[in-house]
Amino acid sequence: MTVQTSSIMSKQRLFLIISFLVLFLGFYSNLWNAARTEAFGWFDEFSECLAIGKIARSEKEGILSHGGLPGVNYDATKVPANSDIWFEVYLEQRPDYLSGNIPDSYDVYKSQTGGQLIFFSIVQKVLPFDNSIRLQIFHFINAILSALCFTLFVGWVFRNFGSISAVLVLFLVTMSSWITLFGHSLWWSLWGSYIPFITMLLVLEYSNKVKKLTSNRILLYLFLSVFAKCVFNGYEFISTALVAAMCPVIFYAFLERQKLKSFISFFIKASVTCIVAVVLQIMMLIVQIKSVTGSFAVAIDYIITSYTRRSFSADDKFAHYAYSFIFKRYLKGNAFNSDFLSQYSIVIYFAYVIMAVVIMAAVVYYLSRGLDEVRKRLNITLLVTVAVSSVAPLSWFVIFKQHSANHFHLDYIVWYMPFLLLGFIVIGEGISLILNKLGLYK
Repeated sequence: MTVQTSSIMSKQRLFLIISFLVLFLGFYSNLWNAARTEAFGWFDEFSECLAIGKIARSEKEGILSHGGLPGVNYDATKVPANSDIWFEVYLEQRPDYLSGNIPDSYDVYKSQTGGQLIFFSIVQKVLPFDNSIRLQIFHFINAILSALCFTLFVGWVFRNFGSISAVLVLFLVTMSSWITLFGHSLWWSLWGSYIPFITMLLVLEYSNKVKKLTSNRILLYLFLSVFAKCVFNGYEFISTALVAAMCPVIFYAFLERQKLKSFISFFIKASVTCIVAVVLQIMMLIVQIKSVTGSFAVAIDYIITSYTRRSFSADDKFAHYAYSFIFKRYLKGNAFNSDFLSQYSIVIYFAYVIMAVVIMAAVVYYLSRGLDEVRKRLNITLLVTVAVSSVAPLSWFVIFKQHSANHFHLDYIVWYMPFLLLGFIVIGEGISLILNKLGLYK
């Protein structure tokens, strides 16, 4: 190892440590005020209650009680008959858990395995503290996992596109209100949604730079990562997670000038692998539901009904929404909804951020023409992958139209899976090339 290589590795380690700490503090305490203060601690309490309810039920009856499924605890004598139990008691889950006064009845949520909550329930068993401290520790662990996820991504950017792009990506991720809010939530467990993307990014980088891996080994990693995503946070934003997993495949296939026939063959195998992983996890969920309902037929019917209720095939009050209306709403969302910007009435729509990515993509394409062949190929590969990655958020808006139309307060996060993450690299690379052109950065 040369002195120069050692120096670069030392700088990378230091940068990754700093990145992790910056991200962790943002996810755990909103230290950088990326999200509005009043929103941070109570973000999507309607969903968060399922996490707290499950952890509380595990303390009362055992980790795998009620099939290990998430849900809410309630007092059957106080909830009106034929009412929406979840809606009636969701605000009671946190105070009940903190006080240790857990009601006897439990209403399960059957759309997700809740693996992240089973994990927290196991941790709970070994923590010799009261529930208020336990809850903080759960958020602490969740923030660690979220920070680790994005640190791994930032590290990949540093190694492949340099320090300016990596610093810019770190800054924009840290200041994203949506990433901060989702990264803090025990229910959403944002890190789970990025497992396939980060896994494939690092596995294929290793195969490209260190040691060539066989196709079967790569497919095994893909299978395990998709299965893990579905176990830990279910099918939340599943289409975006699956498309995201394919983006590194496209990136390295284009970078390595893979033959079209070989690429198509591997792409088909990878797609089938993803489907198999999802189907196997669905079978696991069916067993969980059956343990509660007592019937496989009921469990299978619930899975089918749950999909149709959230997709473009839904026949409900949101079915009349045009796709153009949905796209406009998500383009006009505030990408950086922080206290700092709000006090100056500054609103940065997602449309503005996407426009900046497009403009800088043109800059990168133009200025890359004067670079050496390796760097030029890398930049063109990035642009191709960013264009393909735009399919990820669009897939959610199209396939899961009902969910998108019903969750205008949540689904903006799909812009970052991984379209805008890669778009941030484009902005950083564009700035780097401009500075290089001006002789300010080498």
